[in-house]
Amino acid sequence: MRLWQRTRKASDTTANRARGIGRMFTVLFALCVLQLLVIQIFQSATLSSEGERVRTAVSEIGAKRGNILDVNGVVLADSVQAYHIAVNQRAITTYEHKDDDGKVVGRGPAEAAKQLAPLLGMSRAELGGMMLGDSTYVYLKKNVDAVTYREIRKLDITGIEWESVFDRVYPNGNTAAPIVGAVNAQSDGVSGLEAYFNNFLQGTAGEEAYEISPNGAIMPGGKRTTKEPQDGGSVRTTLHADLQHLVQDRLDERVRKHNADWGVVVISDVSTGRILVLADSGSTTPDAAKPQSVMGVQAPYEPGSVGKLLTVASALEKGTTTPTSQYSVPYSINPPDAGGPIKDYHEHGTETLTSTGILAESSNVGTIEIGEQVGDRDRYDFMTKMGLNQPTGIELAGESQGIMRDFDNIQGRDRYTMMFGQSYAVTAVQQNQLIQAIGNRGVMIAPRIIDSTVDSQGRAEKATAPQPKQVMSADRSKELITMMESVVTDELGTGQLAKVEGYRIAVKTGTADIKVNGADAVVSNTAGLIPAESPRLAISVVLYNPRVGGLSSDSAAPLWGEVATEAVRNLGIPASTETAQLYPTRP
Repeated sequence: MRLWQRTRKASDTTANRARGIGRMFTVLFALCVLQLLVIQIFQSATLSSEGERVRTAVSEIGAKRGNILDVNGVVLADSVQAYHIAVNQRAITTYEHKDDDGKVVGRGPAEAAKQLAPLLGMSRAELGGMMLGDSTYVYLKKNVDAVTYREIRKLDITGIEWESVFDRVYPNGNTAAPIVGAVNAQSDGVSGLEAYFNNFLQGTAGEEAYEISPNGAIMPGGKRTTKEPQDGGSVRTTLHADLQHLVQDRLDERVRKHNADWGVVVISDVSTGRILVLADSGSTTPDAAKPQSVMGVQAPYEPGSVGKLLTVASALEKGTTTPTSQYSVPYSINPPDAGGPIKDYHEHGTETLTSTGILAESSNVGTIEIGEQVGDRDRYDFMTKMGLNQPTGIELAGESQGIMRDFDNIQGRDRYTMMFGQSYAVTAVQQNQLIQAIGNRGVMIAPRIIDSTVDSQGRAEKATAPQPKQVMSADRSKELITMMESVVTDELGTGQLAKVEGYRIAVKTGTADIKVNGADAVVSNTAGLIPAESPRLAISVVLYNPRVGGLSSDSAAPLWGEVATEAVRNLGIPASTETAQLYPTRP
């Protein structure tokens, strides 16, 4: 082969290689351009969004929780502006404190702690320790007031941040505290009306989005967007705060005097069923860590002789007795199916009493004689009609429906003891509901504790009025009220200490024998109406397990008189002007 041929072949090979390499680079370049186009056209929105997430932080703006008020607008629960102060541990390392001349006088966490300690009421050492670390958000102190917050902002410390919150406060302390309820650290209602109306009260939180630097610090002049919160609505109750407070004090005094486990007072408006007072003994300022039960709706008890009202009322309705019907009443009877004798509280010979006298002197035996004239089924149905063994529907969580056996399971001794208020249980609100019906010409109106609500836009809505029910005839209820007056006026009446100066009252006392932890105990109970001639208020008083002076005539009855006196004075109810025309208690 000639030399020029070999040279030409080598040159062709080199050119081919060069062209191949060129084509390869052309393809690679085209692929790069294509990838850039894909990124530019199809992925730009996604990458932009990811970038925003990296550079944007979002904080919640708390909504103001609505108020809980009494019927006259007295604030029972309120929310006040507060602030949580926090530190970005990374950002604060860059902090420089400069004087008016721009000279650096301190740096970092130590200097920040020195400035903040007197404002937050904390030691420099404690604060300084909390500022060390790698976290971008650590709370230094929660619920700082607005004045302190403004002073902290003036310092303009790099890395110190805050969030706006609302602190729940209770301006009237323990007044109606179990009913009002409490909220937890997350501002969620955990008891009382705070829980029952939680969604309505709490509103809807807003949020603020803002740009941050790589170390987590808020960028000055960065983009910010805000979604405003929607505040919660407010709830107005039917309670009278000043009267509620007075009654709570009276109740606490009696619970201490008689060494009782607990006590309850309920006062309602006879014509509407609205609860004016629902007082629990031992109430303390609301605190989520110490939940308080509303004993008036959650704690059933045996009503004792107050239950005799149901037996007598059922007989009046059935027409088997009248206020003046006469009965021969021995001290004790021994029905064959009762498992032993049934006795009156105080020993006496056989005596003749009217049905009014039986009620006034609270005779167990006489009440059984009246009850036996009514069929067991009719008497049971009447008790159910009067609201027993069913919730009232009051706007409070955890309401008990009371305790009462099904009719087919009532037998033996229970058949008799139920006639005088034992072997079943009611709540104080249930009991007061039936007293309200007696006072309202036999018309029962379910108890209510809410007057109205007002939403965040200021729109008010009255609570729906319960549907009235005629549970007893007007004539028979009037007769029963007059019979109840003799409980106070009769020389042997058990309610003499319930008297209210200047007012006619109609009451019934009751002392139920119970067991508490296996030991004998009692429930002291008094319920009634004032003024008797035209009832305005239904009032129930319960003392559970009083160890000193446990008879209702000595404990619950005088307390009834005390709270009734406070109520008529506070509410401006005029004294009685009509003289009572009472039924005879004996022939």
